[in-house]
Amino acid sequence: MLELARGYFRKSVFKTYRWLKHPRRLKKNPALRWFSRHFLDKRVWKPSRHTLAGGVAVGCFATVQMIPVQMPLSVVLAGMLRVNIPVALLLCWISNPATYVPIAMIEKSLGQWLLGLIGDPTDAWIGSLQNESLAKGLSYARYMYVGGLLGGVLAAIAGYVVTWAGWALAERFGRRAVAARDACAPDQQRP
Repeated sequence: MLELARGYFRKSVFKTYRWLKHPRRLKKNPALRWFSRHFLDKRVWKPSRHTLAGGVAVGCFATVQMIPVQMPLSVVLAGMLRVNIPVALLLCWISNPATYVPIAMIEKSLGQWLLGLIGDPTDAWIGSLQNESLAKGLSYARYMYVGGLLGGVLAAIAGYVVTWAGWALAERFGRRAVAARDACAPDQQRP
């Protein structure tokens, strides 16, 4: 029964893929053509060095943002930048109820530091509000969004560099392992 369901699911996915990628549909509909170019490209679903590192960068950027639409944001950004969509989506799960508080505290600290460094153009307007709770909430929100953007950019850069270097190390050790196996293979064949 499970094999039948898998076969049906696979057949329906491929049928939908062919329907979306049909040349006549792509020629008639510019929105479908854009969608197909960005989201149905095989490179965004199979990891390579560039797409994996880019997917990690997009996922790290999206996971730091304390907004309720992190997953759609990461999918859209990954599709638009043509990087690995599954990795970007998976990294959005780093921010969860257990990690919200530490991430938010780091964002607030980064936002306060950056706005203290460059100055805050909204400080006078927020200070002039009559409602003290609203002013306090807006103050925290600006720190969070500025800190989220800065933290997201820093996390994206770090994620890209670490993934790019990790891929290079994996390739190097993989080549060494293959070379060592090939060097030992002729000795093992001689009885």
